[in-house]
Amino acid sequence: MKINTSRFGEVEVDEELIFNFVEPILGYEQLTKFILLDHTPDSPFKWLQSAEDQNVAFPVTFPAFFGIEYQFVISEEKAKKLELTKAEDLLSFNITCVPQGNPQNATVNLVGPLVVNMVNKKSMQLVLTNVSFSTKHKLFNQPVPKVEKPENVLS
Repeated sequence: MKINTSRFGEVEVDEELIFNFVEPILGYEQLTKFILLDHTPDSPFKWLQSAEDQNVAFPVTFPAFFGIEYQFVISEEKAKKLELTKAEDLLSFNITCVPQGNPQNATVNLVGPLVVNMVNKKSMQLVLTNVSFSTKHKLFNQPVPKVEKPENVLS
């Protein structure tokens, strides 16, 4: 199946890889079908692209890529809604905010993880309560150092 996107143009998508949100992403209740696209091949970031609205895509990442120790509990009710039977079938990732022109100030929302049952592709955004996580957890605790270009380097 082909999907038009505002960022990537037309992309070919295997229908088996479409995530079906049985509970929506907050603020996007009308959208239920999403795909995961690479930002670039080696990037720790991906895009969660709506299959229904070409203009809706969220930058996402996996906190572990940034050394963030991150665990949460899924309620039995939510696990049933996802038809989740084994923890190893669960994929979780988080929406990020990367300020234009200032990527060293990127943040990740740890309060609202997106979870997917990889067996049936049922998905949802959880809203964690009674946790000490932030919706704007900094990805880079230190400024990214600038690499100076050496002058007159001979090989």
